[in-house]
Amino acid sequence: MLRIEQAEVEVTAENQWFLERYLNVFDFAELFPRDAFSTDDQRGMAVTIKTDRDFDILSDIDGAKMQLRNRSKHRGWERWTREHGLRAGDRIVIEKIGARDYSLTLKRGETA
Repeated sequence: MLRIEQAEVEVTAENQWFLERYLNVFDFAELFPRDAFSTDDQRGMAVTIKTDRDFDILSDIDGAKMQLRNRSKHRGWERWTREHGLRAGDRIVIEKIGARDYSLTLKRGETA
């Protein structure tokens, strides 16, 4: 089985509002360890997402919604998207850099 090490999510006009609040991992769930996913009766084990904005996001994954769940005190995901000012055409890049560590960067899209 091929194991992915990186995923990219394109920001579009249709998904921008959602992506400013949540990252759905359904299309690249295999990037994360199985124990990072919550179940009905147990939280997932945390992973650390190292952002390109010099702060980390501590998160597990809501197994029912397939979304990163913010467990950091900084409201990390929303802070990261706000500081970058997401716009259509941008690409969110999450890359596995260790057993439970990930990097989070933004590739800025073309401007009109």
